[in-house]
Amino acid sequence: MEDLYAAHCAAVRGYALRRTDAATADDVCAEVWLTAWRRIDAVPPDALPWLFGVARRVLANERRGRRRRGDLNDRLRRVIGVQHAPPPSIPSDRRLARALATLRPADREAVLLIAWEELSSERAAAALGLRPGAFAVRLHRARKRLVAAMQDQQEDSPGSRPSTMEMTR
Repeated sequence: MEDLYAAHCAAVRGYALRRTDAATADDVCAEVWLTAWRRIDAVPPDALPWLFGVARRVLANERRGRRRRGDLNDRLRRVIGVQHAPPPSIPSDRRLARALATLRPADREAVLLIAWEELSSERAAAALGLRPGAFAVRLHRARKRLVAAMQDQQEDSPGSRPSTMEMTR
C-alpha cells in the first residue's frame, strides 16, 4: 500500500485539484486512499486508472452533496435573504471554462482525462469503466463539440484567439 501511495499520490491529488478546490481535493484524496486500503485486493496492477475511477465517483458524490446543500441554501436564502457567491471555475481561461461547461459531464471527463491527466485512451477508458472503442467514440465526439464551442466563442469576440489544449494523445 505504501508503494501504491508513493507512486500515485501526486497524480490523484492533481486529478482532484483540477476538478475542485484544495480543501475538497484533500477530502477526495483521503476517501480515495481509504477505498484503496479497504479494497487493496481489487486494485489492478495498473492502479492509476482505477484510482482515477474511484476519485471520479467520490467527486460525483461530493457534487451531489453540494447540489443538495445548494438547494437547501437557496431555500434558506428565500426565507431569510442570505446571499452566497458561486464557486470559481477551475480553468484559468474563461473561454475554455465556458466551452468545457457546454460539454456533457461524461464528455468533459473524457477530454480532461486525456488533456489534464495525460492518460492514454486505454487507461482513460479503464478509469471511466468503458471499453476502449466506446471511449474512442466518446472522446472523438467530445473533441468535436469542444472545438465547436471554442469557435462559437471566437466568433462572439472578434480578434481574440481561443486557447489550445493538447488532445492528440
